[in-house]
Amino acid sequence: MPLKNSSTRFGTVSRFLHWTVFLLFVYQFIGANIMTRLGRNGTAFGMNGDFYYNWHKSIGLVLFALVLARLIWRRTTPLPDWAECLTEPERIITSRLETMLYWLMFLLPVTGYLFVMAGGYGIRLFGITDLPNPIGKQPAWSWLVWTLHILFAYAALIVISWHVGLGLKKHVYERAGLLDRMLPFRK
Repeated sequence: MPLKNSSTRFGTVSRFLHWTVFLLFVYQFIGANIMTRLGRNGTAFGMNGDFYYNWHKSIGLVLFALVLARLIWRRTTPLPDWAECLTEPERIITSRLETMLYWLMFLLPVTGYLFVMAGGYGIRLFGITDLPNPIGKQPAWSWLVWTLHILFAYAALIVISWHVGLGLKKHVYERAGLLDRMLPFRK
């Protein structure tokens, strides 16, 4: 499979970045739901809340780097042509929602980082090393960016639901094969 996109399909790099970001966002969503529901001494799957919080923060930083790489790749590599099965209104809505999704993929890690730093919680990167806090503890600011982080997470769920829903509608219900353009290991 070619590394770059063709006129009809996404290349290996685009697919890798797409699915890696997707899987890490799924992990972040599941991990966030587990960590926020654990009691003070609770565990889930043999790990305590500290583990989940540290990994959530660490994966958030990895996501930030991957989203930057994905954005650079998207800006420097031509996209495939629009799929013929998409109507003009679907193309317009999809284009706007993809723009929103890129903003959300960028803003979620940024607001998460600002929340933990302004809240004085810090980041122990993958449980190994503490990252410096360049902004110091600022409780009022921490509350604001925490609120934004939660709002952006719900907005991302809505946008991702549209993205997945349209893909499944076109691929399964209309049998247009739309997902073959992005699914891994498709010929």
